[in-house]
Amino acid sequence: MTTLERAAGAVISVAAMAVVVICANAPITVHGSERAILRLAWSVRPERVERCRQQSEDELARLPAHMRQPVICEGTSAQYRLTVLHDGVVAAEQRVHGGGLRQDRRIYVFQELPLRPGDGTIEVRFDRIDGQAERNERQAAGETVPAHLTLTQRLRIRPREVVLVTYAQERQALAVIRASVTN
Repeated sequence: MTTLERAAGAVISVAAMAVVVICANAPITVHGSERAILRLAWSVRPERVERCRQQSEDELARLPAHMRQPVICEGTSAQYRLTVLHDGVVAAEQRVHGGGLRQDRRIYVFQELPLRPGDGTIEVRFDRIDGQAERNERQAAGETVPAHLTLTQRLRIRPREVVLVTYAQERQALAVIRASVTN
């Protein structure tokens, strides 16, 4: 290899490295809109809704002794209505239920709503829409989501900001999480 070939290789290498550095530092617009985003993201266990009835003496007499239960309960998991309002206008509304074939698994909420920047009021409601559930040990221990959750908060939202609303299990309440912004 000649000196001229080595010099040409070095110049090409330096030029390629300069292109990589320029491209790595080039500004790009990932989110071209000035709108902000309200992100709803949480996972909760739905309440168990049980319908119980007292068996009659005739029904109990027809059963073998080891199968006699005075009360029979049938249960399903609760369904909920998720409603989001921005400055009093409905931004989203949907029915939410647990996963799985019998809808008895955890509920997963993930939704992103575009918002206009500026001052505004966000209201998020998560309400159970079916009948009353009998209270069981899981509900008493706080493992399931309460029947009604409401979050109302006045916010100053910056352009392209993402505001997260999630469920705080330890407080059994909806909460707003915002990244700290340094200017």
